[in-house]
Amino acid sequence: MMQFKSTGYCNIPLKELRKILSLESLYSNAADLKRRVIDAACTEINEKSPYTVKYELIKKGNKFHSLELKFKKKNAEKEQLRCPDTIDMFEEQKNNFLKLSDAQVDSFGNQLSELSELSYLAREGESYKDLALRLKTMLRDPDQQPQLLPYLKKLGFKP
Repeated sequence: MMQFKSTGYCNIPLKELRKILSLESLYSNAADLKRRVIDAACTEINEKSPYTVKYELIKKGNKFHSLELKFKKKNAEKEQLRCPDTIDMFEEQKNNFLKLSDAQVDSFGNQLSELSELSYLAREGESYKDLALRLKTMLRDPDQQPQLLPYLKKLGFKP
């Protein structure tokens, strides 16, 4: 099937299908082949793979002659189980960089500068305003922002 993923269509004679699957002596009746092999395979593909498969048995005269497969990739929206912006506690912090708006950076930078837990970041003689400016820079930096995340959450920020 994957040989034809660019077209999403494959037509294979049942005789050839039986040979490929080593079923020459088994399931000589097309109904048995359909029920036990084709239906089972299509159900499993639809459940466990990123493709959706539909098929039709094609008749030539009174007998089924070939199998026609039509398949396509499932919608990416349906595959996605969660929001890509959600912070994963198991991922490395660098990958969890929060894109904050300018207003958020300004507001949280000012609030963070007044937290006593972050007083260790203040330089000697530095005002709250100067510390707030440095914290705002840190909030924009992917390498420095992770150390501020616990304090952002303490201030009520929800990613």
